[in-house]
Amino acid sequence: MHWPKFGGGGGASSPPSSGGGGGGASGSAGDKKDKNDKKDKNEAHFDGGRFDPDYLERGATALKEIDASKNAKWAFELATLEEKTRQITGQKDIENEKSQRMHFEQQLGSVQADESRKTISHQADQERTTAQHKAEVESALQHRKLDYQKDQLDYQLKREADQFIQHEDYRVRNELEMEEVRRETIRFKAKMDREVSLEAAKAQKAGDAQQERENIEVRLREMRAKSSEERKTRLDAIEEVFTSLGSGMSALYEDKAKTTALIGGVTALALGVYSARAGIKLASTVIERHLGRPPLVRETSRWSMRPSIGWLPWARGDSPGIFDKIVLEESLSERLQWTTNALMNAQNNGTPFRHLLLHGDPGTGKTLFARTLARQSGLHYAIMSGGDLGPLGKEGPNELHKLFEWANNSRTGLVLFIDEAESFLRRGRSTDGRGMSEDARNALSVFLHHTGSENPKLAVILATNLPSTLDRAVLDRMDEAFEFQLPGEPQRLAMLQMFMDQYVRRPTKRNWNIQVDEGIDEKFIEKVAKRTDGLSGRQIAKLVLAFQSAVFGSGTRQLTLGLAETVLSWRLDNPNDA
Repeated sequence: MHWPKFGGGGGASSPPSSGGGGGGASGSAGDKKDKNDKKDKNEAHFDGGRFDPDYLERGATALKEIDASKNAKWAFELATLEEKTRQITGQKDIENEKSQRMHFEQQLGSVQADESRKTISHQADQERTTAQHKAEVESALQHRKLDYQKDQLDYQLKREADQFIQHEDYRVRNELEMEEVRRETIRFKAKMDREVSLEAAKAQKAGDAQQERENIEVRLREMRAKSSEERKTRLDAIEEVFTSLGSGMSALYEDKAKTTALIGGVTALALGVYSARAGIKLASTVIERHLGRPPLVRETSRWSMRPSIGWLPWARGDSPGIFDKIVLEESLSERLQWTTNALMNAQNNGTPFRHLLLHGDPGTGKTLFARTLARQSGLHYAIMSGGDLGPLGKEGPNELHKLFEWANNSRTGLVLFIDEAESFLRRGRSTDGRGMSEDARNALSVFLHHTGSENPKLAVILATNLPSTLDRAVLDRMDEAFEFQLPGEPQRLAMLQMFMDQYVRRPTKRNWNIQVDEGIDEKFIEKVAKRTDGLSGRQIAKLVLAFQSAVFGSGTRQLTLGLAETVLSWRLDNPNDA
């Protein structure tokens, strides 16, 4: 049974509470769809504001019937349970809505967390990409900067190299011009000296002639008297000679044996004189060819009459080593030792000699090494200087040719050491004639002619301070080149100790000893070796000689520490003073 809904404007009274409960239970038996249908019907009955009393009557009748029914109590309880059921269902719906809402919020939070995580990851990727791009850009910029700096450095180095070559050309040109000016000055001076000498000779001759003219009468009288005296003396001598010859001829004519002996003796004497003259001429030719020292040679061993025994094992073992008094850098010393051994054994092995080039700063031991090698090689040696060719002029090439012919005639082999080789072996042949004189060109050609092929009799050693100025053909003739650099600290220490033993600690030839202060010990020598950086071997030798000279000049025989410090300071401030 369905209970009609009454509007608030009806005049009938409300049904009792029990009837109302029963109606509620009956109403709970239907679902929500029935309630909506009732609502629609009720609304239809009240449509237009009109009230239908039939429904009210039927409702009242139904309530009476329910109240009179024995199931009214159960109907009320059923309505109450239905109401509780509706409340629980509503509460359940609310809880479901809350659960759905919480689930939705949880899903929303998860989605937001995923989105946030994706956003953070995306931002990290973006930052990483940005950092990588920035690093790539910075790397590209750095590489570009390094390439630019490299280009700048290459340009600077090329510019400096070009400037160095240009300055070197200017320097060489200036040196050549200065040398030509010096030569012109020397020629002009020689011309002036010759003219002055000629004028002086003319004046002297004129004075002598005037004096002779003034004294001619006196001299004529003296000459007449002297001639008369000499004529009388000669006549007397002739008369005496003829008298002696007459008596001798008479004696010989009378004694036939004496005549025969006289004729034989005169003949033998003539033959002896002519034979001796021819022999002396032949011997002089041979000596001049084989032993005669050319003018260019300053020092040689071919004049020594003492036989060379350097090839003997026992003699070789007792002789001093080449490097005993020469202090060089270790690698250079080792190379020179190998080359020296090869040179000394080349004659025994029947192999050609090798030509050497020694170059480096002045005073580094080039000349000392070459002289020592030449003297102790067991071969003949000859020493010349390139500066000796200049004064010879046109005779220079001819004398150089004679020198090489003389050197090639050595039977045991010869070491020719040419010091200051840049004086006549420099570049300049390829210029237009202003670089070298004709005499220098001819001398260079003679040298190249005699050193163009392997020679088992001649070894040439060149020493120069300027290897870059040598002619390319000369450099091509040299088999090995050795650069003598300024000594390092270990070499300077060894030199100082050697020179101190040689010039200070060792007695002089007249047994004059120098007393050395105790403060001048190994530590002091090491200190001096450190302070003399940049000095050559010759300058270090001059320093030790300055110690000796200071002792001689002080009037005492003691080298004190203060005196040595004073000399050292002065020498370091004036390293080039002799």
